[in-house]
Amino acid sequence: MTSWQLLIVGVASALLSGGVVWASIRLAHRYGIYDHPDQARKTQVVPIPRLGGLGVVIAFVVSVLLALAALGRWGQLALAASVLVPAMGMSLVGFLDDKRSLAPYPRLAMQAGLAVLAIVLGTRIQVFGNAWVDGLLFVLWALVLVNGINLLDNSDGLAATTVLVGAVGATVIAAVNGQILISLMGAALAGVSLGFLFHNWFPARVYMGDAGAYFLGFMLAVLTVRLRPEGSTAIEGVAIAMLLAALPIADTAFVVVTRLRRGVHPFTAGRDHLSHRIQARGRSVPTSVMVLQATLIVTVGAAILISL
Repeated sequence: MTSWQLLIVGVASALLSGGVVWASIRLAHRYGIYDHPDQARKTQVVPIPRLGGLGVVIAFVVSVLLALAALGRWGQLALAASVLVPAMGMSLVGFLDDKRSLAPYPRLAMQAGLAVLAIVLGTRIQVFGNAWVDGLLFVLWALVLVNGINLLDNSDGLAATTVLVGAVGATVIAAVNGQILISLMGAALAGVSLGFLFHNWFPARVYMGDAGAYFLGFMLAVLTVRLRPEGSTAIEGVAIAMLLAALPIADTAFVVVTRLRRGVHPFTAGRDHLSHRIQARGRSVPTSVMVLQATLIVTVGAAILISL
C-alpha cells in the first residue's frame, strides 16, 4: 500500500469512529448507560457515557472491511477475520466485565482462551522455535497488553493516545516491509483511536469501558507480533514489539511492583499509576498524558529505526 492509501484509511477510520462514538454517546444518554463517579478511583464530576468502546469496535471492523473492498483485496478477508474474530471476542469479554464486574481469574481465563484462538487462527510468535513455548509467550503478551491498556484507561485520553502512537509505529514498520494487511489494520487502528480521542480528550465526554480497552489492547498485541521486518532477528523482533508497547508494559510493571511492595494485591484498583504520580506533582491531566506520550514516541521511533 502507498502512504497516500494508508493516510486515506486512517482519516476515513477517524471520521467514522468519531461519528459512531458520537452516536454511542447519544445512545448512552437515552438509556442511562453511565460510568458513575465514586470519589475514589473515578473522580469525574458527573456520570460519563461508557459505550464509546463499542463504537470503536464497530468503526474498526467496518473500516477494515471497506478498505479491503476499496482496494479489491477480498482474498485477504480470511486473514483479516483470523484477527477480527478473537478481537471481537475480547471486546465481548470486556462488555461482560463492564456489566457484571467479572472476577479477575475467570476474566483472565477467558482472555487467555481468546489468545489461544488467535494462535489457532494463525497469529504466531517465533522466538524460541518451540510451538508450545512460543504459544505461551503470545498468550502472556496478549494478557499484558489487553490489561495494560485497560489499566492505562485511568486518565482522559491516555489509553487512546497510547494505542494511536503504537499503531502509527506498527503501520510504518509494516508498510516499509510490504505487509499490506498489517499496515492497513495499523492505519485503521490509529484512525479509530484518533476519532475516539476527539470525544475522550480532557474533559472526556465518553469512556471506552473495558469493551473498548480489551479490543484495542488485543489489536495492538496482534499487530506488534505479526510484524516481520526483513532481515531482523528474533531478538530484534521482540525489542520492536516491546518498544511499540513500552508505555502499557512500563505502567503495568510499575503498578504491580509498587503494590506488591506495599502488600497490596495487584488486582486492587487504585490511583497509583504513572499518570497519577505525575498529576500528584501538580500537573494537569492533559500534561500528564502528553509527558507519557512523549516518552512513548521516543520508544516507537527507536522501534522504527531497529526495523530498517
